[in-house]
Amino acid sequence: MEANGHLHLLLAAFRESAVEDSASPLRPDSHSEELTRQVAQYLSAQYAEPVTIEGMAEALGYNRAYLSRLFKRETGLSPATFLSKLRIGHGRRLLRERPELTVEQIASSVGFPDALYFSKQFRRWHEQSPTEYRQTVARSNKKGAVPDR
Repeated sequence: MEANGHLHLLLAAFRESAVEDSASPLRPDSHSEELTRQVAQYLSAQYAEPVTIEGMAEALGYNRAYLSRLFKRETGLSPATFLSKLRIGHGRRLLRERPELTVEQIASSVGFPDALYFSKQFRRWHEQSPTEYRQTVARSNKKGAVPDR
């Protein structure tokens, strides 16, 4: 009977805490938004390094599948696609601003160890090769036009 009494006291305390927690709920999406922001910051800081989704999930303390699913739901992009787009964006800037660097050097500096893969991804996002893009920017600069940023 004593154990039964303690059980009832425990259940009553549990019910009270559940009622208190539901009285001041957190915004339902705040966790998702915060975690998405953390993933984006992590990828933005590490883009030039060999990043794996598994390594990122481990660093942030989450399951890889959960993190990927949540990120895609919030941004519309998988973490891998976001990372690729981020790398290509940095590469595009370097193609404009650093004409002395080769495509291979730029690819390597933005996290693509393979220049051919960088070129394929660049074409996928910008419908022209890195070399063609660089030539277009150079022609625009000679004419005095401001290249797109």
